[in-house]
Amino acid sequence: MADQPTEPSDLAEIEPLLARLRDRLDGDLALDALARLQGISPFQFHRKFSKAVGETPRRHVERVRLERAAYLLAVTETRIIDIALDVGFESHEAFSRAFRRWFERSPTAWRGEARAWQVARLERNRHFKGEGCRFTEPWFEARPPTPMLAIRRLGPYGDLNAAARAPYFREIEDWAAARGLRLGASRWGLFPDDPNLTPPRLQCADLCIPVRAAVAGDERVRRLELAGGLYGKIGHLGPGATVGQAYRQLADAVRRGGHAFREGPPVQVFFADDPERSEIWFPVRRRRAARNIKTAAAAPA
Repeated sequence: MADQPTEPSDLAEIEPLLARLRDRLDGDLALDALARLQGISPFQFHRKFSKAVGETPRRHVERVRLERAAYLLAVTETRIIDIALDVGFESHEAFSRAFRRWFERSPTAWRGEARAWQVARLERNRHFKGEGCRFTEPWFEARPPTPMLAIRRLGPYGDLNAAARAPYFREIEDWAAARGLRLGASRWGLFPDDPNLTPPRLQCADLCIPVRAAVAGDERVRRLELAGGLYGKIGHLGPGATVGQAYRQLADAVRRGGHAFREGPPVQVFFADDPERSEIWFPVRRRRAARNIKTAAAAPA
């Protein structure tokens, strides 16, 4: 479906449900269940959702499930049946039919094409050092689980510059201050969507601040926990338009360095003293013994 404009207020009204939906892809996301969550009739919900999002609830659920599956097929080694079940399909057969209908190839073919493209890029970019930006050397670091307060933002990743991020972080700071909560110093973004697949205005980002106390969030300011474990990391210095180069550089380093991706969103850490400076993190696991492993401190950054 074309990426059709809608009124911002329409989309804002449905955003909490979209966040809940994405976090529960293996749950009951039928029309009746979603309508109950909004407290309105299925007919009213279908009309309101379609107007706000630009696609029907059924199409939206299928698209989000399949986009998540396509990403996992491309970057992880998880079995196809496990991916199918994790994103909410009841069988390998149902998943394969839906995937082929959406992407015009089987899940196996999609994974094979992604692997071939990645190998070609590894060779092509072996000596790439960045254009219009600078990178650090990639490194790998084990981190503890990190609790965070987050607001989900819908919109093009490319528009999420420092000025666009600031109101979300201020809202979290104000929310925490009203409750006497102590926050960490860093500001993070979690980016679960593949910008090559998800329509720009429906790309979701969780803008987060680490929190140092046990707290329950609400519908707007949610409590998330970044999973602990091993992360591949790279530093980036340059305009926001060049940050995609750092994501690709780190992905290549993961594949060259004896690691594999594990499930979880990419993370970008922002630095208040320099809007052109950030770090990119990918959740990874070791395929074999790897060098350059650090262990992070237990406190949130």
